[in-house]
Amino acid sequence: MIRAYWNPTRNIVENGAFEKLPALLESFKPKKILLALGQKSFRVSPYFRRLQEMLRPYEVLEAASIPQNPAQDFVQKEIDRLKKESYDLVLAIGGGSVLDVSKILAVIPRQDKTDLADYLDKNFDVPQPGAPLVAVPTTAGTGSEVTPFSSLETREKKKFSIGHAAFYPAVALVDPELCLSMPAYVTASTGFDALSQAIESFWSVNATPLSQTHSLRALELILSGFEQVMKNPADKDARFAMSLGSCEAGLGIAQAKTTAVHSVSYPITAHFGVAHGHACALTLPSFVRFNAPALQAGGKPLLQRFQTPDYDAMARKIEALMEFVGLERSLSKLGIADKEREVILRDGFRPDRIKNNPRPVEAGDLRKILESIR
Repeated sequence: MIRAYWNPTRNIVENGAFEKLPALLESFKPKKILLALGQKSFRVSPYFRRLQEMLRPYEVLEAASIPQNPAQDFVQKEIDRLKKESYDLVLAIGGGSVLDVSKILAVIPRQDKTDLADYLDKNFDVPQPGAPLVAVPTTAGTGSEVTPFSSLETREKKKFSIGHAAFYPAVALVDPELCLSMPAYVTASTGFDALSQAIESFWSVNATPLSQTHSLRALELILSGFEQVMKNPADKDARFAMSLGSCEAGLGIAQAKTTAVHSVSYPITAHFGVAHGHACALTLPSFVRFNAPALQAGGKPLLQRFQTPDYDAMARKIEALMEFVGLERSLSKLGIADKEREVILRDGFRPDRIKNNPRPVEAGDLRKILESIR
């Protein structure tokens, strides 16, 4: 299979970009808009009232409020409801979960097959065109606004991704000012999700020289803004760096996908409720050390971005950053007992992610990594 760079999403990234939404919506000339939002944070912000004004010219159908880590049954219920409706544009405003579910709602209700089980972790066709999706992220971390992936939790409490070119948003409208009110923990967790995606997309076996330019640019931006945004959440320049860095990391994983770090993070989130980005951060330093023999000189650009002489120093710098932003590094202190690590071992080998790692990972390797952060 020949890998070729392709991303059809139109990107608008600037402070104040939210005010461009009316003109953007008008360009699609929609008759009916499906609006997808999260459960609370955006709804209590001043932007929500402004959004209501922007949407007055249109007929609006609202999706059910989308929770964090949406489950299969929730999404299926929405598909079943919305396949009876007609809408010609989807507007999604929220964090990664909102954007992920919106991709599904833009596409699958229009297909002949509308059972999510037919799409989970499988190659599939999308014979009918979906509705265009305008994705407006309110966090700086997932990069979902520029990827063709949607993650959800199955009935078996396993995290799965559905991926297809039809899931690419038509437009990503990224306004860093929407992130100004993010709580410190959300800033830290989503920031580490983006940092992990930047590193993983660089070392993924699917990476190309072109995709790696996004990975390295993401690292440059995130490392320049992360500590500053934690010290001063109102710093617009730092917020801009984090939002653009997240978008760049998303462009990287859209081509190369994530690797072992994300694979192991999924059961930590699904079974123990640790926020996704925090779950990635837990094993990221360990996988830097683990992958070092496979990276060798090829990973030199990573070391340059971190300004470290070797991979162990890079891992220590990541650990220090976790401490600085306030992310707990110990599984036990997060309430994950030694015997419960077996669940992570059982469910942490997602084939679509673990196979992308530059060094093969065996159960014994993962056991050692989990013991090192117990």
